[in-house]
Amino acid sequence: MTSVQTFARSLSMLAVVALAACSLQGSDEPSPAHDWAALSEALDNSVGTGDAQVTGYSFALNVDGRTVFERAGGDMTQAAVIPIASASKAPAAAALMTLEREGLVNLDVPVSSYLGEAVTWPAAKSGITLRMLLNHTSGLPMSSPCLDDTATITLQECVTEIAGAQLDFLPGTRFGYSAAGYQVAGYIAERVTGKTWATLFRERITGPLHMDSFSYGDMENPRIAGGAVSNAADYLRFSQMVLGGGKPVLTPAQVQALQHSQVDGLPVFFTPAPAGANLVGYSLGWWISAPGNHPGSNGPEISDPGLLGTTPWIDFGERYTAVLLINGTPEKGLAIWNAARAAILAELLPQ
Repeated sequence: MTSVQTFARSLSMLAVVALAACSLQGSDEPSPAHDWAALSEALDNSVGTGDAQVTGYSFALNVDGRTVFERAGGDMTQAAVIPIASASKAPAAAALMTLEREGLVNLDVPVSSYLGEAVTWPAAKSGITLRMLLNHTSGLPMSSPCLDDTATITLQECVTEIAGAQLDFLPGTRFGYSAAGYQVAGYIAERVTGKTWATLFRERITGPLHMDSFSYGDMENPRIAGGAVSNAADYLRFSQMVLGGGKPVLTPAQVQALQHSQVDGLPVFFTPAPAGANLVGYSLGWWISAPGNHPGSNGPEISDPGLLGTTPWIDFGERYTAVLLINGTPEKGLAIWNAARAAILAELLPQ
């Protein structure tokens, strides 16, 4: 074979390899774009002066790892950073779960073992574990006056006040939504890491996930359960981390645990969920939806709605997550969530 023939054959082989590579790359191309017109309409219809309407919204949607839709309306923009109230709980619980992953805490060990002499923890509360703090079965009151003082006292001082509060029920016997419990959990995180909540949260959650707008501020007594601010895109990075299996924050086993209620069978002492929400369980920072909330999807669906209506949710069945930011009420958030969910499922589910 002449050198010219050898060269020509080599070029042919390279062309075949290149064609094969292009074919492989093509298999990773995005599927045909969805039509989100119905979703846009549902969101835009939420803006107005009616009793069920809001002054503005910001929304972001990620399907199977890709952000496919972002929209804002009324007096809000996509970059709007607003208080998210109780939607702070899921990220806060995730920060505690990173400590579990590293062996710094055990969720099922009494919290007194982590408080040491820093806080006098009464015998009546000796059975409370970190898990109980995060899934609202500790019996601690819903709130405490110290949670409203973020400037003049420390987190340790607030936890000392909570330690002296009367229990609403025996630990582990009921479900009672408790911001006070998250305050204790946040202080334990500070104790075992030797860092402030702002620093450890930045190192473990917002830094790795590039959530630049999400913040608790640098307060001495941050409101762990409900004091964060964020924009929609940054919160979506957090919920996509959960949907995607947890990397680089949680383990797959931890993400699996988030999808299953840890309070089944327990009587409800107090829940802030609005009527008709059909939230039938709770894990660690996340509510579990009744299957009827997401017809056509096998779910599970988890969510973390806040007092002002901000609602992040994840549907593991249809592999999507969305974040709705509003300055409204839980009832208004629920109404928009229901409308947006229906529009999303109508587009994702086979016709």
